Amino acid sequence: MTTLALSRCARPTLTRRSISTYTVLGFTGYAVASLMGGALAVLWELSLTERMIGLLAPPLAFLVVVTVASAIVGRERIVFYQTAFAGVIATAAVAAISGARVAQLVDLATLGIGTFLVFGRIGCFTVACCHGTLGRGVVYGHDHVRLGFWGRWEGRSLWPIQLVESAASCILVVLALAVGASVPGNAAVIFIVGYGAVRFALELVRGDAERPHVRGVSEAQWCALISAIACAIWRPSPVTIAATIALAAATTILAERARHRELFQPSHLRELDGCCLEALGDLRHARRATSLGVDLSCHALPNGRIDWVMSSAHSAWSIQAAGRIARALWRDHEVIAGRSSGVIHVVVSSDALSGVARRE
Repeated sequence: MTTLALSRCARPTLTRRSISTYTVLGFTGYAVASLMGGALAVLWELSLTERMIGLLAPPLAFLVVVTVASAIVGRERIVFYQTAFAGVIATAAVAAISGARVAQLVDLATLGIGTFLVFGRIGCFTVACCHGTLGRGVVYGHDHVRLGFWGRWEGRSLWPIQLVESAASCILVVLALAVGASVPGNAAVIFIVGYGAVRFALELVRGDAERPHVRGVSEAQWCALISAIACAIWRPSPVTIAATIALAAATTILAERARHRELFQPSHLRELDGCCLEALGDLRHARRATSLGVDLSCHALPNGRIDWVMSSAHSAWSIQAAGRIARALWRDHEVIAGRSSGVIHVVVSSDALSGVARRE
């Protein structure tokens, strides 16, 4: 895959007024989803009440969830599964109370949310949120660091998983309409189960840190499993049951291997970054330690390079583990086993050249 040019593919703002590309694409997604919903309402001959439910319930639920979540954390926080669950459940509840066709309206809400996501994830791509890990595909610059992107990965190539998710959502919406629209409820099941499988896999290469994990499984992965179980109960079939079993098995494997993976989770890498920044302010061999027990200190070498000394009693600690961490933190580095067991040296040219997060 060829690295995408930042100036063409990942601009965080548009026009001279610096309007957020994320915001523009969000409103575009809502408009396209509304138009599609209106067309489906005519095609499916929905009543006026059903059309009003389909039009108003999902966005109102979205606003309520985002407002509450943002108030709790003290800043804007939009989590797809939280808002999607709220939109679908609110639509189903209001439809049931009003005597409308629940399955048909669940289809409408789900496909509308899926259409919105196509544009929403492109918006995420432009502002570097929900980004991937080190790989190939997109490079972000200093404008994105000012928006909160991790400075250590400025100028480094990442997997463009937001675009993958956008494309997958588009394909699933089309597939759901083509295959499942004839039977009310099937379109929603196709999208929900398909998206859950895609999202579960993409979470394995997500590089942003602010994602809760329980037993080594991310919030989105738990939601993917829960949504698959709900679909298997609502519409049991070989496909929904098989998908649920597969996601349950994958969740079990991740939970069992959580201890082996936690050192390399984005949240721990950011914590290590913070320790590095603290250590740089004191080159008198003062040590810092992360919550997972990785100790580090830095020493200035005569040739101008810096020797980062790392050690840990963690069960997954090894020279290979240290090398994996070093690749995430520094562009150019040399990993050297220490004389003492568990002690590893990572020698870099200097932090200014090796990817220390920029702060403004």
